Amino acid sequence: MFIDCDHVVTRDGRIHRVVGTLDYATRILAYNVYSPHPDGDRAYQGKQYRKNFEDTAATDDVLQLYRLLPADDIAQHHDPVAAARYRRAKLESTVWADLYDELANVFSDDAVGVFGSAMLGMHLTEHGAIRKDVDFVIHGNTADTVPVLAERLPAIRSKLGFTDVTVDRQQRQLARYQKVFRHPSNSLSTVISRRWTALQLSPQVVTTIRLRDPARTMPMNLVAPASTSLTEVVVTGEVTDISHSALFPITFTLHGDDGPVEVAVFWWKFTTPVRLGDRVSVCGSFLPSTGTVRVTHFSCHWLTIIEPAETR
Repeated sequence: MFIDCDHVVTRDGRIHRVVGTLDYATRILAYNVYSPHPDGDRAYQGKQYRKNFEDTAATDDVLQLYRLLPADDIAQHHDPVAAARYRRAKLESTVWADLYDELANVFSDDAVGVFGSAMLGMHLTEHGAIRKDVDFVIHGNTADTVPVLAERLPAIRSKLGFTDVTVDRQQRQLARYQKVFRHPSNSLSTVISRRWTALQLSPQVVTTIRLRDPARTMPMNLVAPASTSLTEVVVTGEVTDISHSALFPITFTLHGDDGPVEVAVFWWKFTTPVRLGDRVSVCGSFLPSTGTVRVTHFSCHWLTIIEPAETR
């Protein structure tokens, strides 16, 4: 089974990050995060690679970035939890080793993983220093992991010298994200400020702890190309369920005039964007097969937090 934040290497040498946990035996949804390139600034198994940044790709819809890969095209499969155990020694005497130890002490080493460059040994510069940060993921039932992380993370952040994300950093993130999530109705400032799993080490270094739940899968018809044109809809109402808003895709229930609707946001930067009791308006594509409103298009779709729960 391929789970969100796993990494795979296809037979052409490209490295992909699995996005979401697709409930389909012969396909995975993935993003090509590293590609072989003669002028690449990092190496994997003796070959040079370059990173493909999601927020600089010239696309209109996130599902143009993510690909459905045939499972039989996969040559290597990397699991974050196994990678963390293997790579832990390489992080010795760094704050990232300390962060791993703290998280493993809370959740056990069976539940803490690393993904991205550190998973693959691509996180070091030519001089042996950590290039920037290390990406962590917590594996397990989110009914258990989310409340525990929410309770314990502030103390871990303080103990290790991390901070909440500063206002200055949030403003710089806002300037960058506005170029990607382009509809003016997006409540980007609020969404950025609500990313409670983020830790800032310096003005340049911020990492966000991800969560994944292997029991939470997405059906193929949530991401497969539609046989007919989808209807764009706007739904407004109160957020009544955020049980899966820390996972990918970011999913929550919105209770509008016509009853409850599940919203699935496929924008990777929108982690934990809503809170229980928020009054929210969403524009997305309605999928009749699942009854879901899917938010994917960078220019046409949007998420507006009309009235935050804390002010209602």
